[in-house]
Amino acid sequence: MSAATASASSEQQPAGLSMAQVEQVRTQLQSDIEMLQSSIQRLQYAQEGFGESMLAVSRLPTNNQDNSLLVPLSSSMYVPGRLSDPDHVLVDIGTGFFVEMRPKKAQDYFKRKHDYLQVEIDKLQKVLYDKLLTRQQITGIIQMHLQQQQQQQQK
Repeated sequence: MSAATASASSEQQPAGLSMAQVEQVRTQLQSDIEMLQSSIQRLQYAQEGFGESMLAVSRLPTNNQDNSLLVPLSSSMYVPGRLSDPDHVLVDIGTGFFVEMRPKKAQDYFKRKHDYLQVEIDKLQKVLYDKLLTRQQITGIIQMHLQQQQQQQQK
């Protein structure tokens, strides 16, 4: 093995890993990337829910004369309802617990949750970006190795 070939081999295989180990690293990276993408999607879905809740509270009737509104049963089905006390709303804070709040306080709660989720999404997106770059580098290493094998077979 010449010095140039030895140098190329050490550049292709980080930290002296065999190609099988490099392939395992790529497989693990792919699994991590899929998990991160799934987590980001779930957080974005939850964030949308807090945004919709914030908007719904902001649209509550403020006068005592017309307390009728449409109550969402799903994202596409609403039923007519009446707001018995426009000065208080029940907020689902998770795991089946509800807290009575004034609409302004409920709006602030939803905004804090929405903003918190955005910070977490941003963190995960940075990690995802780093993993994607690493996967791209590993894929490049594997492709270079395959090209070298093909060149050696042609000789």
